[in-house]
Amino acid sequence: MDNIEKVAKLLMYSGPSAIELIEKAVESDNEFTIATSDKLTILTIHSVMAYALKVTDVFTYNEQGQLIKQMLIMNGKENIIFDKFKEASDILGSISKKKQLVS
Repeated sequence: MDNIEKVAKLLMYSGPSAIELIEKAVESDNEFTIATSDKLTILTIHSVMAYALKVTDVFTYNEQGQLIKQMLIMNGKENIIFDKFKEASDILGSISKKKQLVS
């Protein structure tokens, strides 16, 4: 698969829907909040893992309901799990760098 195809698939990726994640949170008895702003919906799910470790998953959706970013917060540290536009930008940037090397 070439890089342009990877970017296209990445940009078309919808991810798990907010409804699916809310259903799982309810089944697991986890707390969740939903916040909306301009064109984004942010779903935050709080859970407690083994050894009373508190974990927060933050899912950001665009107005079409596509997952555009997922972040995990654990021990006060944020880790970006998925960022659709950064990943697409990185792939496109690597194409640009390859063209510069060839020139």
